[in-house]
Amino acid sequence: MRAAIVTGASRNIGLAIAGRLLHDGWRVCLTGRDPSAVAEAAATLAETAADGSVRWFAGDIGAPDDVARLVYEVESAWGGVDAVINNAGIRAHGPIEEIAVTDWEAVLSTVMTGAFLTTQAVLPQMKERGWGRIVNIAGMSGQSGAAGRVPVVAAKAGLIGLTKACAHEADGTGVTVNAVSPGHIDTERRPGLGDAGVAAEHYRHLREVGNPVGRIGSVDDVAGAVSYLCGPDAGYVTGQVISVNGGAYM
Repeated sequence: MRAAIVTGASRNIGLAIAGRLLHDGWRVCLTGRDPSAVAEAAATLAETAADGSVRWFAGDIGAPDDVARLVYEVESAWGGVDAVINNAGIRAHGPIEEIAVTDWEAVLSTVMTGAFLTTQAVLPQMKERGWGRIVNIAGMSGQSGAAGRVPVVAAKAGLIGLTKACAHEADGTGVTVNAVSPGHIDTERRPGLGDAGVAAEHYRHLREVGNPVGRIGSVDDVAGAVSYLCGPDAGYVTGQVISVNGGAYM
């Protein structure tokens, strides 16, 4: 049974991905900053999962010591890490002239540094074993751009670059590195950093504009794409950005 780490997995897209991978027969470790939230999410999934197939870890994915401890715990429990889904993220909204450096750094630490650290920690042993899957959850704004969301857009665009660079790092090793780029997904949204009104306006606009599919996406739409990329049928897919946006950005 293969083992996966899903970051930012206490709710929404991350939780859906963790649940889908469990359904696919994986062992899954959920991570999050809030111990009570990630423990509750893991307990919910464990109710219908095989014994011992769900773990949880609370920590800062942008902190090297926490990432090292996470990977050590999973390797010790399950013998290795076969997949990492880098989903963790936070938001900072507002015009660029109003974005504090601390808010900029917080977003990049979680999204970019977190993905860098987990990939750095697991890629060598994946290469040695000749198999592995790394999937980064980017976002449509990282491809199209968006006003009032500079830190998030920059981080998501950087995540796509990280994906392509690491795909080359894994050339010929049996390890694939890809990104899934969701569009407007129906999720529960907590207040982020900066002006929450910017986020509300952004999502209101997306609802009005719509997309060729004619509906808002679901977390299961994203989880399905991740399931494919982590599965055996995607062994010839690497360095790609799989857009799950209903055709809103082509």
